[in-house]
Amino acid sequence: MRNLDRRTFLALGGAAGLAGALGLAGCGRSGPAPDVAGTITWWDQFQPLEALQRETFDAVAGRLGVTVDYTVYDPAGLGQALQLAQQSGRVPDVFTNGYGVPELVLVENGWVAPIELSPDARARFPEGALVEGLHTFGGELYSFPLFTPYQHATLTWFDQRAVEQAGGDPENGPRTWDEFRTLAGALTSAGTSSGWIEGLALLDRLRQHVIDLATGAGAVLSFAGNGADAPRVADARTGEYPFDSAEFLDVFEFLGSLVRDGVMFPSSTSLDVRTARARWVGGSAGLFFDGPWNVGVLAGQFPDALATLGLSAMPTPDGVARAMNGPVGGSFWLSRTSSDATAVSEILSAMASAEYARGLAAAMDQPPADVAAVAEADVPDAYRQAVSLMRDSVRLGPSPVAKNPAVGAVLSEMKQIRPNLGEIAQGYLGGNVDDVGAELTRYRSRLATERDRAIEVVRSRGQEVSLDDWIFDDADQTTGSPRP
Repeated sequence: MRNLDRRTFLALGGAAGLAGALGLAGCGRSGPAPDVAGTITWWDQFQPLEALQRETFDAVAGRLGVTVDYTVYDPAGLGQALQLAQQSGRVPDVFTNGYGVPELVLVENGWVAPIELSPDARARFPEGALVEGLHTFGGELYSFPLFTPYQHATLTWFDQRAVEQAGGDPENGPRTWDEFRTLAGALTSAGTSSGWIEGLALLDRLRQHVIDLATGAGAVLSFAGNGADAPRVADARTGEYPFDSAEFLDVFEFLGSLVRDGVMFPSSTSLDVRTARARWVGGSAGLFFDGPWNVGVLAGQFPDALATLGLSAMPTPDGVARAMNGPVGGSFWLSRTSSDATAVSEILSAMASAEYARGLAAAMDQPPADVAAVAEADVPDAYRQAVSLMRDSVRLGPSPVAKNPAVGAVLSEMKQIRPNLGEIAQGYLGGNVDDVGAELTRYRSRLATERDRAIEVVRSRGQEVSLDDWIFDDADQTTGSPRP
């Protein structure tokens, strides 16, 4: 993705279409999906799962007499690859939702088709795991979650030797924002190039960090969809957008203090997550925010780093580990144009099995929906610790889509508001936004106006939906659903 300079940032005042949004992504592997009889094309961004995916394809597709042409994209490049494939009429048979749009858009636009899981596979999902408007539409199953919702993307990772040399705690790491800031300064002073590195060029991940940190600061949020997509996130108690609330302003103050202290790696504005991770492993910075999948990536690309890998829970203002997340959306989607729906459904059924869950745990990407599989997997202690930290601290926020599936139609109708939360954060940390509070208020106001408009459009079509569907009076971080 491109870095936003001041002029570009200020120019992003209006809503942008899907094509414009996807045009931000860069990708060097964006050729169209091949159209070969008996070949299933499959695109995703799960790099740590590549070996597991290929093993599954070989076992199931081989038995069915088909082959799978499998491509793993970087997260930023998948969106552009799908956009180009859509334009050329050669969409892969199976893909992850790199379009960055609500699931309902995939269904309403006729881009995806229902799937048929085997009875055994379907029975593995407990009641409530499959949500209308996220996984099922009109009662038909279109996708399912591979991963647990009890996770986030903002654990603190570090090299234990570097932290010890800087006078920090190599076993526990920083727990509070103040401890994080102090340690980042000490790492810089001790000779590490920078105290903290962030891939500011990947706006989706940056936005996720901001929202995660806000929940750590006490924000009680609802999640109308998968992950921390800003238009899907609201204050669970009021239904309003929370982005200029005290918790979010505190997050920006915390992150801004790292820039003012001079501890952020200077080239962070041009780095995505993968390049930032590589720089961090190489010693260019001491602290790095990432999810549990960081262990899997290191095991595959930088195995020597595992010997001194340290981690701690996401830092919070008071040091109490807390976070919120929403229900996990579907991982894989079957293209409406696929001629191999039966074979795809059999492969997907295998991916809903206990055996595949154990493989997910061993691959060390996002923890599987069946978290118990981690205990049975041969994984480094750091991965078990990461999963344990999140299991104990993450609460499942309420879902407006689960409350009323028509909320999904509202999200589908809403146009993008630019600059968005990730762009505001990038602009602020890159020195191109002076009054971040004003920008956040402006974003919140424009987003609320757009949602009001979308609600009226959906109501005019005969669907019952209102702001009340975003309100959960009793929501707080102690009564949010803990992991069973």
